[in-house]
Amino acid sequence: FYMKNYPGVFDVDGKKMVMNVDGSFALYSSEEVSKMTSEGKIKIEYPMSKGGRIADMTQKPALVMTE
Repeated sequence: FYMKNYPGVFDVDGKKMVMNVDGSFALYSSEEVSKMTSEGKIKIEYPMSKGGRIADMTQKPALVMTE
């Protein structure tokens, strides 16, 4: 899933895609994402390039579960 290619794919449903620890994805409502982010269960991960040395600002950050 590349948010850069499909930025509005879940806007209709009001859902956000979050990557689970095992690499699978799940959809959550905006309220659930806000709650889990404030509880520290979701973090924002920025794509890296050059072997993890440089943040790739051409791609959007991803929401990732921490547990």
